Amino acid sequence: MILHAQEHPLAKLWGIEDEYVSTYIERELNLINVDRTIKPYLDELNFAETYLNIQNDTLTVYTVNMSKVPEILSIREVNQYEKFLNFIKIDNSISYLKSSFNEIIKLAIRKMPAGILVSIYPKFNNIIIIIYDIERNANQERVLEQYIRTASQYNPEMIFLNSSNSLNSLTLLHAKRGCCPSRITETIFCGQGISNDDSICSAGFFAKNQSHTFLVTAGHCNDDNIFDHPKKTYFTKETLNPRLIGESVFSSISPHDLALIDIKRMSKRLRPSTGVYFANSSNYVELFINNNGIPVSTHGAHLCKAGYITSVTCGYTDSFNTFIIFFGFNWLEDMIFVGNMESTHGDSGGPVFAFTNMSSVTLNGIISGTLVNKTLVSPFSYIMPLDIILKDTNLELDTDPIVPQ
Repeated sequence: MILHAQEHPLAKLWGIEDEYVSTYIERELNLINVDRTIKPYLDELNFAETYLNIQNDTLTVYTVNMSKVPEILSIREVNQYEKFLNFIKIDNSISYLKSSFNEIIKLAIRKMPAGILVSIYPKFNNIIIIIYDIERNANQERVLEQYIRTASQYNPEMIFLNSSNSLNSLTLLHAKRGCCPSRITETIFCGQGISNDDSICSAGFFAKNQSHTFLVTAGHCNDDNIFDHPKKTYFTKETLNPRLIGESVFSSISPHDLALIDIKRMSKRLRPSTGVYFANSSNYVELFINNNGIPVSTHGAHLCKAGYITSVTCGYTDSFNTFIIFFGFNWLEDMIFVGNMESTHGDSGGPVFAFTNMSSVTLNGIISGTLVNKTLVSPFSYIMPLDIILKDTNLELDTDPIVPQ
């Protein structure tokens, strides 16, 4: 199949033509290996984070004490990769940033200021606090002001969103019913549309224990009635007629955004697939999830998502362990922050993955929400990590062919 230049989402992200995507994937995998090799030798007092630069084919090592560089390069395992390493002098060690981040999060949990995001942001060598635009009452404004004043002692980068822009808010990505286009298939792939009585989201991935197989999606897809009606029934959006997928049996919004749909009553007319639906080309391609793949843990590496509305789009992994407070006691923790990834309402719950070649991927989690307006660090999407989902649910990833019960 011949693709037009930059039709592949990684070609768009990396600014290359489609024919070079495979080469760049191999280049990135090499840099990830460099990162995994050098990381154990970087002590947290003399170094900060690393960041992968795919265009320059280098791994930036943010360094507090440059006198340590010759010592690192003298290590045999590291020395073989010297040509890929770029040491840059910075001020804040990862030890300092982690300590400050922990204190800022403790403060946030005590005060619960509405509408903030906190993350360690390696490209700034600092902590960022995004204060987004929501309607706050007088007491909430006072709490936020106190929080900002106290957190300022750690010198974070404060980013205030422009209150004149109605899109200036972190958005959970479920959509109301009846809003969206449809495609016709009798298969439910990871990344395709699913719906319940209230909202439309995207199928994430399949997970299993010894007796059941579940479809994973975002917890907030159960909409505002999650606490009153936790067991919602889900149907397909991309079949000729809506087909029963199953009933939600577990749902959580805070601190982790995830839901499980039991597929034991799935329609006999529906075939579940553990592959990812890739519709960016003239014909759809099924991307196979590599069960043995290691999820991305390198800053600057690509991550992509498959969603019902925007299909497959990609961005850069800019931060891990992001913390978000919405309203009251609703918050998210352990999130992955992905810059430049396009997503919108209806994409929520879709699988997030990295390409290991042109036809297979490594799963990293599901998409939870987005910030669409442009700031110094956005637009971006935030991701619920795979390891957190599997730990919370005591399940394992299912990539085998599924035989409906």
